[in-house]
Amino acid sequence: MSVHSHSAAPHPAASAGFATQQPAPEFPRHVVTAVLVSHDGARWLPDALSGLLGQERPVQSVVAADTGSADESARLLTEALGEERVLHLARRSGFGTAVAEAVRGAPVLGPEELPYLKRPSGWDPVNRVWRDDAYDMPDLPHGEPIQWLWLLHDDCAPAPEALHELLRVADAELLANREAAIIGPKLRGWYDRKQLLEVGVSIARSGRRWTGLERREQDQGQHDQVRPVLSVSSAGMLVRRDVWEQLGGFDARLPLMRDDVDLCWRAHAAGHQVLIAPDASLRHAEASARERRPIDCVGRSVASPHRVDKAGAVYTLLVNTRGALLAYVMLRVVLGTLLRTLAYLVGKVPGQALDEITGLSGVLLRPGRISAARKRRGRPATEPSELRPLFPPSGATVRATVEQVASNIGGRSEPELSSGGRHGAVESGPGDDDADFLEIEQFARVKRIARKPGPMLFVVLLLVSLIACRELLGTGVLAGGDLLPTPGHVTDLWASYVDGWHPVGTGGTQSAPPYLAALAALATVFLGSTGFTLTLLLVCSVPLAGFIAYFASRPLVESRLLRAWGSVAYAFLPAATGALAGGRLGTAVLAVLLPLMARAAAAAGGFRAGGAKGRLPSWRAAWAYALLLTFTMAFTPVVWPIALLWEFGVLVLRQRQGEPLVAYGLRFLAVVLTPLLVLAPWSVDLLTDPVRFLKEAGLDSGSGAASALDLLALSPGGPKGGGTLLLLGFVLAALAALMRGERQLTVRTAWVVALTGFLFAAVSNGSAWAGPATLVYGLALLTAAVVGAEGAKERVAAQSFGWRQPVALIIAVASAAAPLYAAVSWMVSGADGPVSRREPSQVPAFVAAESATRDQARTLVLTGSDARTDYALVRGSGARLGDGELAAAGGADTRLDDVVAHLVAGSGADQTSRLGAYAVRYVYAQQGAPRDMTRVLNATPGLTQLSRDKHGTLWRLDQRVARVSIVPSGSGGKRGGHVSRAGAGGRRSRRGAHHHPGRCGRARTAARRPGHRRLEGHARRQAADGEDPRRLGTGLRTPGQRRAARPDVRHPDHPHRVGLGAGAARGRPAGARAAGPPPSRGRRPPRGGGRRHRHHRRGPGGRRAPGAAAAGRRGGGTGRGGAAGGSGGRRDRRRGGRRAPAARAARRAAGVRPGAVRTAAAGPAAAAAASAAVRAMGRAAAVRGRRIRAVPGRPVPGRLSVPAGAVPGRLVPGGPVRGRPVPRRVRRRSVCRRSVRRSVRLRPAAALLDGTYP
Repeated sequence: MSVHSHSAAPHPAASAGFATQQPAPEFPRHVVTAVLVSHDGARWLPDALSGLLGQERPVQSVVAADTGSADESARLLTEALGEERVLHLARRSGFGTAVAEAVRGAPVLGPEELPYLKRPSGWDPVNRVWRDDAYDMPDLPHGEPIQWLWLLHDDCAPAPEALHELLRVADAELLANREAAIIGPKLRGWYDRKQLLEVGVSIARSGRRWTGLERREQDQGQHDQVRPVLSVSSAGMLVRRDVWEQLGGFDARLPLMRDDVDLCWRAHAAGHQVLIAPDASLRHAEASARERRPIDCVGRSVASPHRVDKAGAVYTLLVNTRGALLAYVMLRVVLGTLLRTLAYLVGKVPGQALDEITGLSGVLLRPGRISAARKRRGRPATEPSELRPLFPPSGATVRATVEQVASNIGGRSEPELSSGGRHGAVESGPGDDDADFLEIEQFARVKRIARKPGPMLFVVLLLVSLIACRELLGTGVLAGGDLLPTPGHVTDLWASYVDGWHPVGTGGTQSAPPYLAALAALATVFLGSTGFTLTLLLVCSVPLAGFIAYFASRPLVESRLLRAWGSVAYAFLPAATGALAGGRLGTAVLAVLLPLMARAAAAAGGFRAGGAKGRLPSWRAAWAYALLLTFTMAFTPVVWPIALLWEFGVLVLRQRQGEPLVAYGLRFLAVVLTPLLVLAPWSVDLLTDPVRFLKEAGLDSGSGAASALDLLALSPGGPKGGGTLLLLGFVLAALAALMRGERQLTVRTAWVVALTGFLFAAVSNGSAWAGPATLVYGLALLTAAVVGAEGAKERVAAQSFGWRQPVALIIAVASAAAPLYAAVSWMVSGADGPVSRREPSQVPAFVAAESATRDQARTLVLTGSDARTDYALVRGSGARLGDGELAAAGGADTRLDDVVAHLVAGSGADQTSRLGAYAVRYVYAQQGAPRDMTRVLNATPGLTQLSRDKHGTLWRLDQRVARVSIVPSGSGGKRGGHVSRAGAGGRRSRRGAHHHPGRCGRARTAARRPGHRRLEGHARRQAADGEDPRRLGTGLRTPGQRRAARPDVRHPDHPHRVGLGAGAARGRPAGARAAGPPPSRGRRPPRGGGRRHRHHRRGPGGRRAPGAAAAGRRGGGTGRGGAAGGSGGRRDRRRGGRRAPAARAARRAAGVRPGAVRTAAAGPAAAAAASAAVRAMGRAAAVRGRRIRAVPGRPVPGRLSVPAGAVPGRLVPGGPVRGRPVPRRVRRRSVCRRSVRRSVRLRPAAALLDGTYP
């Protein structure tokens, strides 16, 4: 029947007003009032009216409500039913409100309106009287009438027998002495009439609408059993009127969606029965849920159906769940919402993500509504355990999600029609039933994303990674294994990268690793939080690796299922998971970027799929590959030699193919040289020490050696890196790919790269972790396996049954089980290995705070076992990210190794004084150190135990630490030999200093602030073969020249002073005099009886200090009147024995004769004697407050010098160097653009050693 027929002639039943003249219908006891609600439903309303008015068992009454429709809905209702049967409500009225108003206006039909319900009456021939009722007959012929409400939507069309079947079930239950309160029909699709939408509905604990149907399940009678259900749809719901009034109808807080579930749940709680009558069917278009019309009944604007459904699900769960289950439901709803929000954001559907959050928050932020609704419902009459079978079984929603994802990954192109009833539909124009099958989806964008499994893979891998990394989330910083704690802010990372001076260990000027800059740039994006950036990079390394591998493999194969398998297998390679557990930042970054690098390398080499032969690759592809290689090389340098071999192989291949070698050669140079130039000078250090190519970002813990079987099975060893036989399935799959007839170039190229990676893994195994090379090896094997597996099913099926089929089955099962086993074992065991959350400080808090004061004392941190002792010389709270590479580049300090070895061995020597030379004030033995070490340190003289707790034991040096250290120039640049210290007995300097090995006349501070100052003259000699010219020392200027103090800093904003002046390092080694003109003869110093002589012989307070004459007049120079360590004249030689016994003892211990020059190193006895001489010198000459005027051409009395032939590295008292002019002023040049000059008067050497410039 068409719309026009309804307009021309109303339905007969309607025109009769459902008159009382109707005969008794079937099931006459059941009185049905149909309630039809319309809202912009003119498109579906004619079919709905036709189905309602054409029922085989007609309804007794009809009432309709139109909620402000903007189309022809109200007119169609009026023409079909009559004006008196149509209510006109506001547009913002919800479905439940409209039904309540319609029911309120619908009368209760009784015997007066329905004659067949009247009691029997008439003449009694036996008693011959007129009786209205007979005592031997029932009150009514059909029993007491039962009032029913049949709720209908404007977009649903009931089948002609629908009401008959519904009442048949109700009457059968009544005859069985059971009363059904709510009965619902089976819902089918509007256009695809064989598709099942609902046969009863339930709700999962997460809020999902659950039907228990398969995807696009067809109706074949498999669900045609009358059974109890939790709920039925409001479209076609038959509900007893007394139950409706008892429950209060639909909840007003649910204007649309989930109102049916809430009503039926309350009916169950009240002790009523809800049944499904599958023989009654109804077609439903689900127009509102599928966004076929706007939703105006929620809020002041048009609402999203997703948000309305989400809010309704949360509200229904929270107000109807009882007992202790409420807390579980709340937690599951919140977590599920967060995960779905993340999935929507990954799928680039921010609107759906916002609907999830607003739908949840709109309910949770109104707890008063929830508590009031729970109070209205009261205590349920039915135990919750009785309703448990009506809810989805455990894991059912998870299985449904997995099946849906698997079908999407499998590449099915058919539209997604969820069995939930509100997630899929079809569309055609109004007309016949043979309309084309078109897709109409509520979440069309989400479905398109779901069919592209890349985002879904990322979400699944992220969930697995979060579960595995559960112990790595929380407070503190990530540290352990090869990972050092990150600095507190990104500015510290930038400063560590750009500074020229690095206060790591004893200090150095080595190049900082470039990955600090890359990490700092990434942390800048995250508002400077280095800890969050590092956590995000490590935790997301596995899901990012899988997602990028899936994206990068698009040109390789067409099958999305194979690409997904290869991506998951790559993400769970032991090297990728082991990098996270071991704190190997370089391998984690490589795992993410390696698939992109492989694709870029193929493009730069001209291996594009479908590319024309002989066509050169673009420069854009070459530069993209070069930039990726540069970034990755900063974290894992081993990729550069592998890339070098790859580019060389491409050149050889192209030459054999007769292509232009020059064009490929230019691209080869661009790719290979770009990382070296961008990462210089760090890359230059790699070329000079090729072993460092095998290292990666972070510490070199030396753990993770793998066996040959592990390497063959793609496992580099180490934590979470154990190899399994299942991983050999990848190798077998790659070998099987060699049997494929086509695409042999791709397979063989992958095998060449795999063998290259395996070779690098074997070379680096033991000396370094083989994880980076193993990743290259594993990715190449998986590439060959994926290429070989494409079309393998058809090829194997085409062969007659033999050995190929069982072998293919074994390889397939092993290859499929390997990533699944890796994921499950990783989740169960967790990702925390050596890496864990811990406090960032390696020392107690007060020790770290004291290191930030003016003294900046160091702490010697000891760890290890009975067989090995590890130590670290730290300032502040401890080592930070990047310090491991800086310490390794600076080389080993054999002197410090010797000191620590004697300290922990309890040699009995004065080890504390030797530690003081390194500005060590505290010794801290961390937890796990041997007990013997603690006992030895307690017995060491000069160490006092301060505290002991669960983290370790702390000792303090009793004496003051040194502020300046001078290394002899004859050490040849090696960090060995003896070291002198000064400044321990007097005023402390602002910075510690360490004399650079191989330098003469240069002092540099071991300060935390960037940069240092140096005093330089001209070069003393040329660099020897193999010697770094930068490590050469400098001599002194000639008499006519002025010495300039120029800064050697990379940041001119933080200049600071040195602790060693021009007059404090005038000693020269043997042979250094040939570097300049002979010294001129200057004025002789005053005699011992003069005023200046007496002034310099006095100590603090005017008292005469022992050895003052020796300290004031003897020197280590080689001027006239004395050689190295000799006296400066007859008076000094005559009084030397009485006035400077310590100096004479030092010379005698060193074997120095007057007038002789020695270069041999002194032994421990001589060093001890020289140390006593230094202390005597400090008491005699270091504490004068008056300035000494420097006269050109005249030596400075009281100057301290390092005699070339005396004890190497020890300051000894001596007379002045005769004939050495001293400049009046020292000009300091600034590195700023405008020159700034300052005059600095020379002080006595002790003051200069103390860093006290005026």
